[in-house]
Parts: sequence; C-alpha cells; structure tokens
Amino acid sequence: MNEHKLKSFAKDLRKEEPRHASERIAGFEGAARCLDKCRASLVGWQGDYQFGCPLDQMFFEEAGIDKNEFKTFVATGAADNEVERWLKEHAGRSVSR
Repeated sequence: MNEHKLKSFAKDLRKEEPRHASERIAGFEGAARCLDKCRASLVGWQGDYQFGCPLDQMFFEEAGIDKNEFKTFVATGAADNEVERWLKEHAGRSVSR
C-alpha cells in the first residue's frame, strides 16, 4: 500500500462526504463515490461510510469487477485517471457473482 499517495487523493469522510453516486468514472455510476470510500477506508478516514456497501456492490456487479481486486489497485495510490484506465481494462473480466 502506498499510504503517502493514498492520503494525497483520499477524502477525509469524517469531515466531508464522498462524491455523489451519479458521478461517473469510466462510465460507471457510483464509481467515484466507491473510490472515495475505498481510499478513505484504506487510510482509516471512512467515518460513518462503509466501503463495500450495497450501493458499491451494485457498481461492482455492473462493472463486472471484484471488490478486492479494485481495493488492491486503489491501494497503490492510483489517481482518478489511473483508476478510470484500470476500470476500462478490467470491467467484465473478473466477476465473482
């Protein structure tokens, strides 16, 4: 985990809300919000928000990606544009339904 890079992108969800569910990354609704919650959970800033909640599960299912693979990639400290590229490359390939 690249904690330094993660903290530079992570929102402190104890003080602010994650992005709205309608904000898209790689065309997927919920992706930006899920990403905010994932980053925050990795650095301990999730507050009352839970990464992997039913809304996140809907995003994972629609994208056809595995929650843990997503989390592992996000833990590298990837920026939004890198996450978008990763989603485009991996969507529909690693499904654990």
